[in-house]
Amino acid sequence: MEEKNKETVEKNDPAYLERQVANLNRLFEINNLINSTLDMAKLLTIIMEIIKDIMNAEASTLLLYEEKSQYLVFKVALGEAGKELQEKYRIKTGQGIAGWVAQHRTTVYVNDAYNDDRFDPNFDKKTGFKTKAVICSPLLFKGKLLGVIQAINPINKSGFDDQDVILFNTFGNQCVLAVQNALFFQNAIEEERLKNELSAARAIQRSLHPEINKKYHNILISAKTIPAREVGGEFYDIFYYPDKSLGIALGDLHLKGIPGALYASIATGAFKALTSIKGDNPSVILRHAYESIRDNLGSERQTSLFYGLIKNDERMLNFASAGVGYPILLRGGIARYLRFGKDIDLKKPKNIKVKLEPGDFFIIITDGIINLKNRNGKLLGLKRVMRHLEKSYETPEEAIALLLAMMKDYTQGLQKLEDISIIAIKME
Repeated sequence: MEEKNKETVEKNDPAYLERQVANLNRLFEINNLINSTLDMAKLLTIIMEIIKDIMNAEASTLLLYEEKSQYLVFKVALGEAGKELQEKYRIKTGQGIAGWVAQHRTTVYVNDAYNDDRFDPNFDKKTGFKTKAVICSPLLFKGKLLGVIQAINPINKSGFDDQDVILFNTFGNQCVLAVQNALFFQNAIEEERLKNELSAARAIQRSLHPEINKKYHNILISAKTIPAREVGGEFYDIFYYPDKSLGIALGDLHLKGIPGALYASIATGAFKALTSIKGDNPSVILRHAYESIRDNLGSERQTSLFYGLIKNDERMLNFASAGVGYPILLRGGIARYLRFGKDIDLKKPKNIKVKLEPGDFFIIITDGIINLKNRNGKLLGLKRVMRHLEKSYETPEEAIALLLAMMKDYTQGLQKLEDISIIAIKME
């Protein structure tokens, strides 16, 4: 009863009431301040400075919660402008007082830290700081944990109390929306950055592997690549020689996205260099291209490569192929898969020669087409592709359009899981 009377007297004390009014006015000013920026570095700096001010404390921290790792991360702003954030330390959920608050999602104050089982003294050991009293509160947005805030060691009094909890929670509620808005803004900037990088990667890849529809002497040629993602790890290139010969390179690095696109660019560069240095021997070019790609990838990962050379005057196709590229010859309306023996070792590829005739189509596809599935989970398969290629069409461009229409009908809108490339050639 005596304690209740004491509380009533305190609440009627003019000094106490004056302090509460001052706190409310201060919180109103603070609300405008913390909502004045969407820059996370500036916001964290502002919040930590305000915590020290309103709680009259020696130190303060704001730890952001990483949902994926389930860690609380303390970051500090670098430089005068505070443009960058550097991770200072991180703690597991449940570790220390801050971790306990994150786990239990409730505010707590401790006025004798070293005698509290929840306290973790490791930070003090690292910094030389002496923690005596701590008040810690979770930042919750619609039930989702964003982080925790702490005030450490109140000045001019021995510890924190229940009135401090009210003030601290009120301030914490103000912080939540500001932090959430800053996180939304930061994520939006990151998404925009990724979009710009993907757009640049797409533009670079299109310039390296443009869609081709042209005639070279008595050869009609078309080529197209369709990445499973924005960009991919398949590539092709066409080389035109002074003696009217035509070189054809096609590769699949079995990597998707930006990493695949980067290595595809390396592989294209390797082929360009090798065709000018190593002459007209496809197996030699293929072997050296593989070695270059392997050295850049840093591993013996799966790689599929094709390089062919059509001698215009002789109508002779000389090619080397390894991996999961599929060279198909169409003659007289019949499709033949030009697979001579089992998979060829890229370290020791062999040359294969085929005499071409007027009206022949030579089509190379990657396994992204073969591995397409319908809604019943059934693979498209090479035989179905070959039968479809036996339909009537006049140009390589029409042959590619026929394959693309078949793919669309077969998958019925299902997402492609692999990159797809097609080169189609017709001898006139």
